[in-house]
Amino acid sequence: MKKIVFSLLVLLLLPSCTFTKFQEPTPTSTNTLTPSPTLAPTQTPQPTATRAPTKASLPPVTRLTVLDGFTISIPIPLQSQVNGNAVLIADQEQTLSISFAGDSHNDTQSLMKVIDSYLASLEKRGWKFTKGESMDVQIGTITGLALNLTGNAGDITFEGEAVAASPRTGYVLFGLGISKVNLDKDSWKNKGQAIFDSLVKTIQFTDTNTACPVSTDKTYGYKEDNPIEVGGSDFGGPSRERAYLDHLQGPNREQLTYERTGSMPSGETILDIFHITGSGLDVTLYVDEYNYSEPQAPVGFSCEGAFPLSKP
Repeated sequence: MKKIVFSLLVLLLLPSCTFTKFQEPTPTSTNTLTPSPTLAPTQTPQPTATRAPTKASLPPVTRLTVLDGFTISIPIPLQSQVNGNAVLIADQEQTLSISFAGDSHNDTQSLMKVIDSYLASLEKRGWKFTKGESMDVQIGTITGLALNLTGNAGDITFEGEAVAASPRTGYVLFGLGISKVNLDKDSWKNKGQAIFDSLVKTIQFTDTNTACPVSTDKTYGYKEDNPIEVGGSDFGGPSRERAYLDHLQGPNREQLTYERTGSMPSGETILDIFHITGSGLDVTLYVDEYNYSEPQAPVGFSCEGAFPLSKP
């Protein structure tokens, strides 16, 4: 399997690290990365239980972040950056660091070996881990693996969790959440674990290798009475609209430009109006964030596989 450059994760734990707050990333492709070394089998115990769900829930205002192979909804109070096919997340106090990355996967490799490989990348940079209990965890619609961790990096002591899941052949998702426990030994238990679990629950897997669904209805998206329904309502709707429009392409997969020009009442809902240009296109599309139906590309457009928007 290929490895994500985890020096980015080290930066998350440094006080000098700064984030661009509330950045709304666009989909990116996976970079070509160097293969990880083959590791010897570890003595980490195999999962014996499924983690019990936590009671935490995300704040209502979130940003839908779309990467190659998965989406995740990040609450506005958290800070985030996208680098390649990894998203890096931190709290405002910089005591909690979380990352999720999609990567290529050797399907003969177990999920425990995936976690071991990523942790080994960090150990080469001076991190030290003590591996605890492993258990099954639900990620999207599939069952993945979670592993409790403690350890240190320099003078920083941390507690956290790593997760991995493989939703399809040749692809794996790795996640890592870590809380500094130097000043508050219960910061992971009282705060970090709940936020990490809540983020995991929002992950949805997508496959851009599937065919682009294009509507056969010439009025779809072009007429007020037949809008593109992305769902999400006031809080989640704007980021879902952007995810849809970022995924939309010209008839020959060209990149497009869009601008919201206003909104208007239509029956029992409110529509947002977008002006789309590029590749010879100069059209207006109507988008409904208060209702949902499986999104398609309007006639005259294409897209990069299925739209990354499941029912909210």
